[in-house]
Amino acid sequence: VFQTPPPRASPHVAPPLLSMAAKAGPALGRLYSCDMAMASLLRARRHEPGAQRLLAQAFIGRWPLSFLAAPRGLGSSLARLLRGPRYPSEFVRPKFWLPFLASRPVWPSNDAVSRALVEHWEEIRQEFRAAIAEQASADVNTRSLTTRGAWRKVPLYSQGLAHEANLARCPRTAAVLRELPLCRALGMAYFSEIAGGSDVKAHFGPTNARVRYHLGLDVPDGNVYLAIGDGAYRWAEGQTLAFDDSYIHAVKHEGDAPRGVLIVDVYHPELTMEERQLLEDLEAVHRGFFPAAYEKAPPH
Repeated sequence: VFQTPPPRASPHVAPPLLSMAAKAGPALGRLYSCDMAMASLLRARRHEPGAQRLLAQAFIGRWPLSFLAAPRGLGSSLARLLRGPRYPSEFVRPKFWLPFLASRPVWPSNDAVSRALVEHWEEIRQEFRAAIAEQASADVNTRSLTTRGAWRKVPLYSQGLAHEANLARCPRTAAVLRELPLCRALGMAYFSEIAGGSDVKAHFGPTNARVRYHLGLDVPDGNVYLAIGDGAYRWAEGQTLAFDDSYIHAVKHEGDAPRGVLIVDVYHPELTMEERQLLEDLEAVHRGFFPAAYEKAPPH
């Protein structure tokens, strides 16, 4: 539990949509070209319903997206830049911030998404165990965020990219995921296993545009919990834990057996269909510049 947020809690490797990670050499030029292409898309569609709230209110870091509408509103954009984003809590610091969305650290776990996941949880657990045994591996995020022990994943969706081979091995899980409002622009779906004796350090998710669901699959007894903001929460087998991972969060596992969950990101329910589509179109632009990034090292 965080009494106050650690001053240097590690952010994730930035998601593809935000293009925040600097690269050297030719990759830097490609990153710049990608960002310019996404900015051009936003500017070209600034009059569409899906762009209105994003351009008027959203931030990337300290930068208001409203600058893309310049010269209109330049003065107010400068004022917002000087003021910076107004987060609802000291525990919230995402890179891509949508202030018009309701914010709470933990969400109800009795909604349609939870019901769909819980209905088939035992079949999903069988597929999880087989997939973890055969395909699990660490990636750039699990290695950088794990300070002790081990954290492994099996990716199913990465920012709209379906990992078809993994999904084919998990037909029940794949069928459930197809029926959910997956966050295909900024979200993930993956099996996650954290070994006993592991710590995942405090960090912020990249955006509040999604709600993250953990479906408990293998949850050992003992001191194993997810800290979110100023609270601590245990998983339970066959139940979901839904939360906003733009709040600072960490994992503590002091038991022996591994903890296993299915992690699923869905769109924040207050995002309109037009806004979701625009975010996915922006993601598609990025994928065109960096297709390999979606396969080998998907963000958290």
